[in-house]
Amino acid sequence: MTRQGSSAMQKLTAGVAVAALLSASPVFAEGKPIRLGYAAAITGGLSPYDSVPGAECAIERINAAGGVLGRPLELVARDMKSDAVTSSVVAQELVDMGVTAILAPPTDDTAIPVAALAAAQQIPVISVGSTQVQLPMASPTNTYLTAYGDNLAAGAVAQIAIERGMTHAATMVSRDYGAYGIVIPQYFTDAFTHLGGKIVGSVNYNMGLSDYSAQVAEVKAMDPAPQLIVGGFLMPEAGVIPRQFKAGNVDVAFMGTDGFDDPGLIEIAGQGGASVTFVTHGFPSEGSDLKAFYDDCTTRGHKIENVFFALGGEAVMLVADAITRAGSDDPAAVNAALAETEGFHGITSSSITYKGQHGVPIKEMSIVTIKDGAFASEGTILPKYIPAP
Repeated sequence: MTRQGSSAMQKLTAGVAVAALLSASPVFAEGKPIRLGYAAAITGGLSPYDSVPGAECAIERINAAGGVLGRPLELVARDMKSDAVTSSVVAQELVDMGVTAILAPPTDDTAIPVAALAAAQQIPVISVGSTQVQLPMASPTNTYLTAYGDNLAAGAVAQIAIERGMTHAATMVSRDYGAYGIVIPQYFTDAFTHLGGKIVGSVNYNMGLSDYSAQVAEVKAMDPAPQLIVGGFLMPEAGVIPRQFKAGNVDVAFMGTDGFDDPGLIEIAGQGGASVTFVTHGFPSEGSDLKAFYDDCTTRGHKIENVFFALGGEAVMLVADAITRAGSDDPAAVNAALAETEGFHGITSSSITYKGQHGVPIKEMSIVTIKDGAFASEGTILPKYIPAP
């Protein structure tokens, strides 16, 4: 995208300013803190997909370099316990505290109440881990995803499959955890058929089972046989299902998105892990911004659990950049600036754009496989075809 006139200079200056915050010698911000709220899944089933430590590390880095507008950032984190009702209670508390922005939990059903309560005060809400485009659609004036949208990711998976010569696919659908387990197969079907592929069948499954032999049998009976299976898998099923298909002598690839991105996948999937490819938010290759962030945060005493640690930090950086461009910590001004974000250099992606995207960022994704018992990078992708949300 092109940038013109004084608007271009403001964006460039803001980008350089935020980059400088993370690289300059320690200055240590003083003055009244700018408060950022975080309605976080610190406990409960969603906790792997949120990261207060990642947000805290980014704030430490920014404050050590002088803060934002010469003032320190302060994170006020509250545990919404992976529960939608508790999320509403926590959100109201943060709104009442007068925070400038709120980082929100990782699913649409838990983040939408946060966005709705914040909208009346024009407080921007940015979900750290959600990939569900339904979230910003539900509260379009003040809500953003840090992560890519499910439609972008599914489009990437479809493109990878076609480029690998796969023309026949099956989907697996779960309705046990919000929209994610449903929309990934839907978006993939849209993109895969658009690119010339054929869906030969779809299988339903539930989370928490120890035996998926019924699903293995369903796929075995498909004619023609699928070359790959795509679903909105989460752990531990993301590991259990490929392992059981391998044990059932079904020669099929598994593809998906960030639900696979968990260190436990390799052990749980066992020999089935070799069949897995997924797109995710970033990969800590040598020399990457992500690895530099991980290394610095580790030095600061933080433990890196998964890539959502980086998304927590990236959400803070996006808000800090918006505050800088707004020249104010007023929520409405920051919200307006956040909506105009274009080409921001983050942690997981070197270019993040909200402008014209209704809160769902355009950003590259990393392609990851399992080789020799470890995650391996297969490069990055920005799909040519993106299914409509």
